[in-house]
Amino acid sequence: MKRALMALACAATAALVAPAIAAPAQAQTSTQAQAPAADPVAALRKQYVAGHGVRFVSSGTLSVAGVTAIKFTANGAMAFGRSGVVASDSTQKLKYNDLLKEENEDLKDAEKPLHAIVIGSTGYLSGGVFASVLPEGKTWLRLPAQRPGSSSSLGEFLNPADWRNLKAVLATTKAKGPGGSVNGAKTTLYRGSISLAQLMKVSPGIKESFGGLGADPAKTVVSWKLWIGSDQLVRRSSASADLKMKAKGDSVTFTLSDVTTFAGWGGKVTVKAPPKSQVANLSDLDGDVPETPGTVILPNN
Repeated sequence: MKRALMALACAATAALVAPAIAAPAQAQTSTQAQAPAADPVAALRKQYVAGHGVRFVSSGTLSVAGVTAIKFTANGAMAFGRSGVVASDSTQKLKYNDLLKEENEDLKDAEKPLHAIVIGSTGYLSGGVFASVLPEGKTWLRLPAQRPGSSSSLGEFLNPADWRNLKAVLATTKAKGPGGSVNGAKTTLYRGSISLAQLMKVSPGIKESFGGLGADPAKTVVSWKLWIGSDQLVRRSSASADLKMKAKGDSVTFTLSDVTTFAGWGGKVTVKAPPKSQVANLSDLDGDVPETPGTVILPNN
């Protein structure tokens, strides 16, 4: 039974990859009126200064029937421009359940660290399964139509660096209270729940990543928490949701959860593209881009 469920996990999570690769980038806008000064959304938008940004560390899991199928970690930084996040640089790691690896031997390469850079709408990937498809002498794969600004988590429901996402989430706050200290900052803990459909309206990347999985967005509830410092900037976020979907003709419920910690708000962040001599294009590959279960290539909320 577990083997069958792991096979379903393999099939369903593969669907998270294709939309991220094919999705056209959409420019962020800041036409909406500024929120009051004490509002976390206003505090975030004041951080949108070129050459500055925020660092993050995230971890996530995908579970089915109480069994963890995939564990995910990422760390890196996001760089800001006047309208929001304009670039990101992260290192991602995946850890697959042993049963999943028995079903697909290629997952061993997928567990190797993946370095991902996104500048504007152009992405660059190095390592992981992509190393095996690159031409000799090339260490990076260039992918068009990418979205900077994701914390690169397997369960990327929240993106506190995107003011539209943050505003929509905070509007569903059900309770708040002392949040303790996060990286030395005293915080207030906000908590609530929001439907996947609501998130899709404000976050194109969420719609592209989760829209094709077969789950009902209106009935899928995302439970969330935000730890916000006295300066009104998010120090930590967490979210989880049960996704009911069909894979290989069967229905199954997956649980996606993630936690992301933010630090260094307003610090200098520079994201540079790799040397052109080391970059290959999709047309240079001998075969298709690998679609590895659970590999989410930087969708932007």
